[in-house]
Amino acid sequence: MAEQGQIIKDEKYESIFAYESKTAQIIASKVMDKPELSPWMILIPIVFIPFLQRYQKYKDSCKVFRDGFLYTKTIALDIAYKVYRNDLPQEGVSELVSKIVQKNSNVVPEVLNIYQKQIQEIKLLCQHYLALLNTEKVQYKDMVICYYQNESKYRDFLYKLTEAENEVNSAVNATFKEGLIDVPGIMEKMEKYLLQFRLDEAKKFFN
Repeated sequence: MAEQGQIIKDEKYESIFAYESKTAQIIASKVMDKPELSPWMILIPIVFIPFLQRYQKYKDSCKVFRDGFLYTKTIALDIAYKVYRNDLPQEGVSELVSKIVQKNSNVVPEVLNIYQKQIQEIKLLCQHYLALLNTEKVQYKDMVICYYQNESKYRDFLYKLTEAENEVNSAVNATFKEGLIDVPGIMEKMEKYLLQFRLDEAKKFFN
């Protein structure tokens, strides 16, 4: 993370982070397959115990998904907050983002491509978060309304963000084609639910 522990966070920071965390939790619940509990399972311990094991695995998977989803968001928010607090000049953003994300330049081209796509996403998010922090509002919804003024402008940003995120996803899919986890399937479901959730939220914000 981007030195998150060294940042003294105020209400604006916490409001933005809380919104992104809520989004991550909602999308995780849509993407990950939750095991279903039948009433009779409780009456038969030998059946109920495997269910609990599957449910714990589901919870662990949701946490991993949330952490992964918030990775770029947390870096971007931390850096934007440094600029907002005048702890970092705006011209230093690109260098810091690259330093945090691209920890090792001696990697295969496919991984380097993922780094580059993440850097572009983070830069876009930095601009967004900094714009919100510079408003006079405190709650995420109010900050968005104050800065973007109308649903159309906010939706334009959401489409740009979706494009940047999907570029990262495509780079990941091209690199990790095989494995025990169906990465492409998870990415596809995430992209579907995430954009729709954000557009629904935008409508709520401005109506």
